[in-house]
Amino acid sequence: MSWRTYAATVVLGLLVGCSSDAPPASSPLRATDGRTYDFPADLRGKVVVASFIYTHCPDICRMTIGHLLDLWERVGGDTNVVFATVTLDPARDTIAALHQYAEVWGLPTERWLLLTGTIADVERVLSAFGVVARKSYTERLPSGEEVYFIDHTDAVFLLDRDGIVRDRREGSSLDVADYARLVQRYAAQR
Repeated sequence: MSWRTYAATVVLGLLVGCSSDAPPASSPLRATDGRTYDFPADLRGKVVVASFIYTHCPDICRMTIGHLLDLWERVGGDTNVVFATVTLDPARDTIAALHQYAEVWGLPTERWLLLTGTIADVERVLSAFGVVARKSYTERLPSGEEVYFIDHTDAVFLLDRDGIVRDRREGSSLDVADYARLVQRYAAQR
């Protein structure tokens, strides 16, 4: 796929994924807290900071998680706010892998959900948010392990208490102070 085709696909996905005042469609995803959530529907009533990463990502996801940790420092004490991070790679990002990722990054998993599921369920959530994820060329090591990367949309979404997407920004270049004010504004609304 050429970079122009990829860029057009990403733009189209964003337009489709964010063009409605209806909540995104939900699918069942398992979380590191041991529960299964119909995501994002089961989080209605809370303001949700939703992001999409994969644990083997060498760059963009690391920047996004770094910004989100800074955001957590500013708004994480508000019990009306939940962070939800959905894997882009459910084949490798098992619950155990997500637990390890949370431990390495110091993610507060009591209200920061790391979510995975079947490939089909994750793909439904990605589609509902207009997130594009495309697996690169895969190389198989002599051990049988697959090595690949995922080209993906760099996005963080803010959902209001009704589950409606109110904001979408690039996670890797997130202005944390500005975004914290926006999250706090929605969290203060009843």
